[in-house]
Amino acid sequence: MSELDEYIGQSKDAIRALKDIKGSLNTDLENIQIIVDEQKSPTVAGAVTEVFGEMESDDPRKGFITFEMYMQCIRIINAAGQAKADSTLEGDFL
Repeated sequence: MSELDEYIGQSKDAIRALKDIKGSLNTDLENIQIIVDEQKSPTVAGAVTEVFGEMESDDPRKGFITFEMYMQCIRIINAAGQAKADSTLEGDFL
């Protein structure tokens, strides 16, 4: 086996291990909820409403940020950054 093949194998093993860790973290954190006090943190409460819309009073997420909500925000930020990068690169090359 060549040095490159060995490196590729180690890289694939590392990626598999990281995917396992990610899955474990998602499972371990899925029930985490952080209380959002609208009086103490109106900016955070407003941001949650802006991203996820008004929540009904019986919505179990009302007054909280869940791990899934946090992950959705990360995905939104990632997509926005990618769109901005694409737009910038497209402008530079056209």
